[in-house]
Amino acid sequence: MGNGRAVQAEVAAEANVIYDAIVVGGGHNGLVAAAYLARAGKSVLVLERRDVVGGAAVSEATWPGYTVSLASYVCSLLDPGIIADLDLTKHGYNAYRKDPASFTPLEDGRSLLLGRDDAANAREIAAFSARDVAGFAAFDAEATRLGSALADRFGDDEPAFAAFDMATQARLRGSAADLVCEYVETPVLQATLATDGLIGTAAGPEQPGTGYVLAHHYAGRAFGVQGAWGFVRGGMGAISQALAAAACGYGATIRTSASVAAIEVAHTDGNARVTLDDGTTFVARTVLSNADPHATFGLVRDAALPEALVRKLGAWRTTGMALKLNLALGALPNFTARPGTHAQPHHRATIHLAPSLAYLQQAYDDVSMHGSSREPMLECFMQTPTDAHLAPPGKHILSIFAQYFPYDDAWTDARREAAADRIVALLARYAPNLPNAIEGRQILAAPDLERIIGLRGGHIFHGELLPGQIFEDRFAVRTPLRGLYLCGSGTHPGGCVSGIPGARAARAVLAHAHEGAAMRA
Repeated sequence: MGNGRAVQAEVAAEANVIYDAIVVGGGHNGLVAAAYLARAGKSVLVLERRDVVGGAAVSEATWPGYTVSLASYVCSLLDPGIIADLDLTKHGYNAYRKDPASFTPLEDGRSLLLGRDDAANAREIAAFSARDVAGFAAFDAEATRLGSALADRFGDDEPAFAAFDMATQARLRGSAADLVCEYVETPVLQATLATDGLIGTAAGPEQPGTGYVLAHHYAGRAFGVQGAWGFVRGGMGAISQALAAAACGYGATIRTSASVAAIEVAHTDGNARVTLDDGTTFVARTVLSNADPHATFGLVRDAALPEALVRKLGAWRTTGMALKLNLALGALPNFTARPGTHAQPHHRATIHLAPSLAYLQQAYDDVSMHGSSREPMLECFMQTPTDAHLAPPGKHILSIFAQYFPYDDAWTDARREAAADRIVALLARYAPNLPNAIEGRQILAAPDLERIIGLRGGHIFHGELLPGQIFEDRFAVRTPLRGLYLCGSGTHPGGCVSGIPGARAARAVLAHAHEGAAMRA
């Protein structure tokens, strides 16, 4: 955690300490908020339930010799301003752009590989459709424009969807299928582009609003190129460790294995109390919660929630659809479309199993008819070809994000294993050596994401990123309860590892403190 005042769970609270701020939850957004507040001279305590900080952005030794990005796995939206403000590179943050960008194999032996090289992209696309070469360029320009427009508004203190012109609003309210089909005609290219509109979302490509999700995934600027994605050396936990080191360097205190049981905000002395499961109580002038909105307000013990807030919580859509499968491999996948188990460009790309829009829509439609996808959408990553230290020599990690496997109470161990078997069997149709290359597997269904990381319903964004739950329709940073703020992805601009919700919350706390000081003066 660096050389700051990080303390361990056994350190007892000092009864006479009143912190300026307590941050409940040490996910990446909570760490960002803590770092900014501590940098401003505030005394800050971070309380994290697990024995490691980071929330969904953690790297863990799942198997001996392996370092696995447990949940989140790639980087794009981490705000460049946060990287610079907190000097994260000094604290170990080292990210690099992923290239090629995507690889989509087909069962007939063809495939589509896209990356930075425009000429190479043109050759790949022209093998399917000469007309789609220009169409792809036009789509990329439009998706980049939409992503840039969103990024420009992500840090707004008062987010308003109406800030966009009507044409842009229509794009964002529309479907991913409509957006991609306007520009390209090749089924595999359509599907490859549309997957960005589906990640983490309870919707198929034809559903309205998936155009927004697609644009959201083009909003990243971490690599200085609008919409580019990449890896972080050491895995995604390296982001959280850098943030923790920055926060501690500014004087924040981080306490792990500290599960919060209650938040009290209505004391007559004007301070809040945060009590742990073991009965330890801390006092602060302000509490910021990195937990999702349901969990946060469920911890409040001494204040009635306004009726409007209760209604919003009841209507909030937060049913996760993702299953994360991490595989330890003894060899790289040998794809029929591009044979070989030696490292090749396509092994460095996002690997999509998504041959057409119809395939993707059927994967979603299966949920209502069969409970989960019979042939799911798969988005796969291997960082080990470019970061060999994450696995033993000659070994690799295949990280698979699979949809649609919805959250419910019926996830037995047998069901988890059956879902993983289904995913592996599907991959084997494209890479026949894969089943025999697997030396370990970790299965995280939506209930596991809820139990381990604290994502309600296993939803990776703290709630759907669809119209009705974006911009001003997300939860406000400053809650109706005195001294209680939200700093997690349930607030604008929502999910992905951006740090922006944490930065917005810290800014709101500091602004309120400044207002109070001005009034007292």
